Amino acid sequence: MSIALLGEVYGEMRRLAIAGSSLAGGDFRLKKLVPPLQKAAAKAPVFGKVADAIQTLVDSKPQDSAAALLELSTLVSAILYTQGETGAEGRLVPLETSDYGLPATNASARMLKPLVEALTGAGSGRQEVIADAHRRGAFRDFRLLAPALKAIDDGYGEIADFVADEILPLYGKAIYGDLKATFDPKGKGGAVRRLRVMHRLDPTATRELVEQVLESGSKELKLAALGCLQGSREAIPRLLEQAKSKSSEVRGVALRCLAEFDDDAVADAIMAAVSGEDLLMAAEPARCNPSPRLLKLLLEEAEKQFTELLSGKEKDKVAVQTRAARFHSLLHCFFERRDKQTVAFFSRCFEHREKISGIKGDCPGYRINRSVASLLVTSGSKAAQKLVVEAHATSSHELLDVAMAAAILSRKPAEVYDIFAPHYLAETDGQKKGRGPAAKMRECLQRLFMQWSGAILSCDPAGFDLGLGDSWEKLKGAKMDPRWLDAAVETKDFVVVLALARPGHKGACDMLAEELGARLKKRSDWESDSSEILETMVRIGHPKMVEYFVEAIGHAGETKTADNYWIGPLIEQLPVEAAPLIEALLPSLPENLTTWIVPWLAALQAKAAQASNSPSQ
Repeated sequence: MSIALLGEVYGEMRRLAIAGSSLAGGDFRLKKLVPPLQKAAAKAPVFGKVADAIQTLVDSKPQDSAAALLELSTLVSAILYTQGETGAEGRLVPLETSDYGLPATNASARMLKPLVEALTGAGSGRQEVIADAHRRGAFRDFRLLAPALKAIDDGYGEIADFVADEILPLYGKAIYGDLKATFDPKGKGGAVRRLRVMHRLDPTATRELVEQVLESGSKELKLAALGCLQGSREAIPRLLEQAKSKSSEVRGVALRCLAEFDDDAVADAIMAAVSGEDLLMAAEPARCNPSPRLLKLLLEEAEKQFTELLSGKEKDKVAVQTRAARFHSLLHCFFERRDKQTVAFFSRCFEHREKISGIKGDCPGYRINRSVASLLVTSGSKAAQKLVVEAHATSSHELLDVAMAAAILSRKPAEVYDIFAPHYLAETDGQKKGRGPAAKMRECLQRLFMQWSGAILSCDPAGFDLGLGDSWEKLKGAKMDPRWLDAAVETKDFVVVLALARPGHKGACDMLAEELGARLKKRSDWESDSSEILETMVRIGHPKMVEYFVEAIGHAGETKTADNYWIGPLIEQLPVEAAPLIEALLPSLPENLTTWIVPWLAALQAKAAQASNSPSQ
């Protein structure tokens, strides 16, 4: 028995139930269903009953229509319930599935909500939310797979790159098919990221796709495909060919991919780029390449250029400046090299620092001296580091922080203080706008202290920044003489106090409280680096950290800014007595801030509950 007619009747019933039964009187849609139903009644009498019920509804008065519609609905629903099909025709085949290998998770929907919004929404502050969730292992949750796959096309490139590089690889080869199904060989941003992730997950399966892209893909995809050839010795001929491309971008990628191979043809290609217009582009590959032949060629070129630089006449300023800029660029080829030949050459260069410092212009001599000094520091040679340390007394302030870095790596903390504290404590009164020698030396040391503490600073205009490379980790782990903090408090140097503050130091605690209190009073001028003060207070266990933290959260709620991602991680580090104070603030905060705070507050509350339930000692 066909039920197609009953399906149409059921649809009309739903329409009238929504629009109102009073509209059923004389309804032409229902009327046209009566004749076919009466015809069908010859084989199945039940259709006749349905036709009669429709006719009753169509002929009913408004006050009787509801009862008539209910009677028709009951009859049709009963028939459909007993006669409806619950299956489908066709052959049964297994569903294609993938094992993502993800563990079970106990994360609540409330905790996942801000993360899903960050992955699928728009606006500022999202990257920090995603990065923090990644650090906490939140993406080991199957429910985040679909939003993460969608985020690879995020309009904010940094978020899309982070998802592609750090998050999607967590799911393994199981997502390969999803990525390939949405891959566009003529695409750009999202397609480039998909190709990178697919190659990372399964290089062998992606090789055919890489070759296809190299032949007919978009420019952006071709660059990514070249990157996929990195590490393949079989691809050296093709990469050497691309190193001569007319496109500078293609040449740059090809050279980077060739950097790891100790091969004469590769050494010649890199050296040709260094000697030509592609020096800056070739510097990184030249630095990383292990070929002794290439190192010999680089040192010969550096010796030649340095000799020309020393012999340049001051009157020929344009030529001198051109040589200086090129030599400074060439130094990038030696960054973090530790062989004896390189150390010996740059030790000789450093001995000529006084003459080099006389070079003026866009690439002044002090920039070259800083870079040479940094190269000596990173060489690991004690003799080279000693040379830089001893130069502090006769060199200008531009070398002071590099010299102190060398001392930190090679001397005891007390020795470092005794050598450099006189520069730091020198009187700066009367030195206009911080331009005097003492003021510049203090500023130089401030920069080193802030970098030592791990603070994020803009790149040093002298170039190379401190250029410490692998030595930077040793520098960050080095101990500082406790007298430095006393000196910073004495000179009211808040920048250094922030870097060196330690628990129980009264002078530092007083300065932090005074500075943060002043900023909180400026309700319309909440500076972004105020978060660093709170982070420092929490780190050292400041006696007033809870009081100021609660006030700062209230102020953040008033400003309604999205850049308050730093608040959450700090909450978990607060003492348990802060939990009820923060909870009392929640009703007054905007929803986005509350949503972000709640999971961290829950962790603090759990810690408080655990502390209250533990037996007293």
